[in-house]
Amino acid sequence: MEKLMDRIQKFIVPFSEKISSVKFLKAVAETMQIILPITVVGSFAVLFAFIDIGPWQAFLASHPTVAMIFMNTHSLTLACISLYVVMVLPYRYATHLGMKESVNMIPLTVAAFLLLTPTELFTAIPTAWLGHKGMFTALIIGFAVPRLSKFLVDKKVTIKMPAGVPKFIEDTFAVFIACLIIIFSAAAIGKLLEATSVGSLHNVIYTVLQTPLKGIGLSFPGLLITEILMTLFMFCGIHGSTAVPFFDALMQTANTENLSALAAGEPLPNIVNTGLANSIQMGGLGATLGLGILLLIFAKSSRYKQLSRMAIVPQIFNIGEPLLFGIPIMLNPLLFIPYMGGVLANTFIAYFSVALGIIAPFSGVNVSWTLPGILQGLLGNTNPLHGALLQVVILIVDMLIWYPFVKIIDKQALSEEKKTA
Repeated sequence: MEKLMDRIQKFIVPFSEKISSVKFLKAVAETMQIILPITVVGSFAVLFAFIDIGPWQAFLASHPTVAMIFMNTHSLTLACISLYVVMVLPYRYATHLGMKESVNMIPLTVAAFLLLTPTELFTAIPTAWLGHKGMFTALIIGFAVPRLSKFLVDKKVTIKMPAGVPKFIEDTFAVFIACLIIIFSAAAIGKLLEATSVGSLHNVIYTVLQTPLKGIGLSFPGLLITEILMTLFMFCGIHGSTAVPFFDALMQTANTENLSALAAGEPLPNIVNTGLANSIQMGGLGATLGLGILLLIFAKSSRYKQLSRMAIVPQIFNIGEPLLFGIPIMLNPLLFIPYMGGVLANTFIAYFSVALGIIAPFSGVNVSWTLPGILQGLLGNTNPLHGALLQVVILIVDMLIWYPFVKIIDKQALSEEKKTA
């Protein structure tokens, strides 16, 4: 087992370092965190408008203005997620590239994105491409515009200003030529594609890239691989998010699609979304909430009694590091089996309970990852009781998996304490 742990660590650490060094992936992760308040508010707006509770729906039916407040909130927050991504991503990416003109990338990238979006002149912009369908276009343009601008600035293709000019004016003219090239190129490409059968760059990217990738990433094999990689990285002391850097973007797309379908009264298209993922990893990556509860109840050794009392509150709020490093679970061959086994079991239970219709699908509401388990299920599922029940079952399964290992490590610690005494 120790040889296996060594091999896993030797593979994961270099891989993690390579992923973490990719500046664009860092920028994507930061972007998703920055726009999180917008997506959470938008998610709850749909939840409040359509949650399947009879008295509440009767109240909304008799107060249509209240319902419209929720719907308008959704339409201009979560339903425009790609627009928010294309505002934040170029700034974060340009900052990682070391560009002095990073703020200037925001209006430039937004303009390029809108020029590549089909429009009715002076009238309307189709909001479909501002939402989840435009996500990959937003990511690609958010990468291309800062990259091209930096290339031109580095090659001195700029307008130089005399000494004494304020910095923000100097930065603006530094990217002026880049702006001319990018804006007119985007406008030309947008109009040329409108005249063809493909319609727009959005349509090409959505058809060729986003739909197939989403189909793979949101399938059961994709979910299983994602959960295994995140947990395996965490076991080696590396945060699991570095294993799957596009996971947040994929989840946001799935959430938005489900919420849009919910608002339209249509069947929800995605089994896999944030609500399902939260159910799999209650207590943090590795799903260690069950472990924390078992230690609190059954630990006899002073070491684990004290640790469980300190760790249980963070565990309830899905922060698993106190147990990961305090036991430690990290790189512990004995605990590798329940740490990975629990996540595998949870993934199978969560996915197939929804796929087989035993549990109602998760709505796509982006409940904060720090919200306690069971409460996440209540708020994140189209049937609140189903969501809570699923998480209770998963918690019980995790406790059953961890129980014999808790007895083993507690017995070892108790024996060591007696020898020391």
